[in-house]
Amino acid sequence: MHPPLDGHLHSLDCRAVIEELLKCHKENPLRKYLGVCNQLKRDLNKCLQEEYLERRQRNWEESQRLKEAARNIK
Repeated sequence: MHPPLDGHLHSLDCRAVIEELLKCHKENPLRKYLGVCNQLKRDLNKCLQEEYLERRQRNWEESQRLKEAARNIK
């Protein structure tokens, strides 16, 4: 399962893969079930995973910064 594929939620790289996958699904309505678009799906999963890890790292760094700021208030 992946997050919503709205373009504004993802990087330019992932948006390009999303567009290619949607185009493949549109052009191959039956063959998509036979794996015609599987490589694009794998590419999308990889791109979304990289985005997730980057976002998780940024959030962790921000939480550490906020914790440190809270400790310094006393």
